[in-house]
Amino acid sequence: MFKKTIIVAAIISGIGLSPLGQSVQADQISSQPIDLSSLTELNNASKSLNLLRHTMNNTVLSVSQEKEKQDAEKAAQSAKTIQGDEKTSADKLIELAKKYIGVPYVWGGSSPSGFDCSGFTSYVYREALGKEIGRTSYNQIGNGKKVTFADAKVGDVLVFFGGSHVGIYLGNGEFIHAPKPGDQVKISSISGMTPDYALEY
Repeated sequence: MFKKTIIVAAIISGIGLSPLGQSVQADQISSQPIDLSSLTELNNASKSLNLLRHTMNNTVLSVSQEKEKQDAEKAAQSAKTIQGDEKTSADKLIELAKKYIGVPYVWGGSSPSGFDCSGFTSYVYREALGKEIGRTSYNQIGNGKKVTFADAKVGDVLVFFGGSHVGIYLGNGEFIHAPKPGDQVKISSISGMTPDYALEY
């Protein structure tokens, strides 16, 4: 019995001393040096990446906002240009028409030496705007877009007496025309002659 105990103890002792049975001690792990510079570089790289992302997001947002601002400014400028062109066209038309106040009515006339009603409107449109609206009142009716007098704008041609007379609308209830033989180009009130409709060109 005593011999068996000695043998078992020897076996256990041999296993404990065997290289295969050696274990790694905790103090051996803690004694391993840690490279802190690598961790610092990684942390700095992460911060740089976050900063880059933030900068890119701000840049994209800024570019987008600037483009929207530019588009809005272009749209506003286009609207102003269109409105300005319309106003300029009407102003040119009326300005030229008023230059001929006092020119005598001449049947078939279409020049500053004498106008009939449609000769006056056709001449003013051609010289002021470069538009050919037709020589006779019926040509002008065929070439224009009919609108009610309530929708008439300054510069539109007004049609009277079923198409036998035309004039140019000045706004504020007035129009300019070459009325009849023995008369001259002048400004008249709508209250004395109610137009059938207006023509846009």
